[in-house]
Amino acid sequence: MLGLLLLATGVDVGAVDGAPLAVGDPAPVLDFLTAEGWPVRSQLEGKVVVVDFFATWCGPCHRALHDLVAIRESLGPGVRFVLVDASEAPETVQRFFAQNALPGGAQVTIDPAGKVMRQWGCHSFPTTFLVDRDGTVRHINRGWGPGYQTRMLKWLHDMLREPPSRRGRRERSGPVAERTNAPLPAREVVRILRGP
Repeated sequence: MLGLLLLATGVDVGAVDGAPLAVGDPAPVLDFLTAEGWPVRSQLEGKVVVVDFFATWCGPCHRALHDLVAIRESLGPGVRFVLVDASEAPETVQRFFAQNALPGGAQVTIDPAGKVMRQWGCHSFPTTFLVDRDGTVRHINRGWGPGYQTRMLKWLHDMLREPPSRRGRRERSGPVAERTNAPLPAREVVRILRGP
């Protein structure tokens, strides 16, 4: 049984299963369904990618989505957007996006069994991962709150200015991890709780 709890702060309480994905880790391959119900496998290398975990019923996710649309308009096609819905029916997701804008060129996906969420250590909505051209997680934002759009734009501008690394994946303890682990302002999240 899956229970939901709306929180008014951005308290990070750990992953649903296993260790959460951290800044500096390689981004896992995405195995999911498209909003039309087709299975897809996606590697996240070669382009800066925003991976946003959301649910159509999640209020903070709606605000983050609005900001992601504005971010896409500001940055243009240099950034790829992958929106991962948490276990909802394809028809529900299609209806939601028929009535709500999404970032231009975004790939809308569904994680029917929560497997992708567990791999990425996603335990709250929205959770946004920024992945660099080398396929390394560079920033993680859990929840939505004041400054979300500004923070995302700064991080993405920085990532777009950097050439792909010639030495492969970044070390987890490098300067990127130090820069992104600073305390964030209060934000809205929906935390996922597992029942008996």
